[in-house]
Amino acid sequence: MSAATGTLPPDPDPAPIGIHHEDPWLMVVEKPSGLLCQPGRGPHLQDCLLLRLQGRWPEARLVHRLDRDTSGLLLLARDSETHRRLSRAFADRQVEKTYQARILGTPNAASGTIEAPIQKACHRPPLYRVAPDGRPSRTDWRLIRSHRHWSEVELRPLTGRSHQLRVHMLAINHPILGDPLYGEPEATVLCSRLCLHASGLDFCHPWHEHWLHLRSPESFPAPYGAHP
Repeated sequence: MSAATGTLPPDPDPAPIGIHHEDPWLMVVEKPSGLLCQPGRGPHLQDCLLLRLQGRWPEARLVHRLDRDTSGLLLLARDSETHRRLSRAFADRQVEKTYQARILGTPNAASGTIEAPIQKACHRPPLYRVAPDGRPSRTDWRLIRSHRHWSEVELRPLTGRSHQLRVHMLAINHPILGDPLYGEPEATVLCSRLCLHASGLDFCHPWHEHWLHLRSPESFPAPYGAHP
């Protein structure tokens, strides 16, 4: 097994894809904000992380996805059996995911749990909402530090619903800064991008059974006019 940390060669689009781990069976990369994980519908949505990586690793396949505007760690398999094993680990909730986010305001506690079912609200664009008959969803959160208008939090999704973290933080009146879909006006104008970053992946390697602990600190831009 070998591990490597680095960056792919320059691309016509300068958004870099960092390589946090690579071995014969899998790889963990860092997706930049604004880049799709896989091709979308239409010729203008073909550029994506998967096709860029397949130019160098044709066998690479996604194990899970991140929203286009979310940055951070993403796991890919390099063969069908590894993909099957890792997909099963995700389905069995044996993969621990950690996110860092900046949210509007300050929660009234140091930590908490959000248990709110989520369902799709519309299809174009795909939006989700908390609803009584939605799919069960749970997010644990912890306050890292608070500033004048916003706070830094650690988020741990115990379920993997689409847009879960964004919808859950909005549901407790602390939308994520820079969110173009769910952000309230004040939260949207504070930052130039969605302040949500997949900062941690912990899982058991599907072949040699050693635990991998991958970390990627956030590098959000400074909020506009918001001083600590």
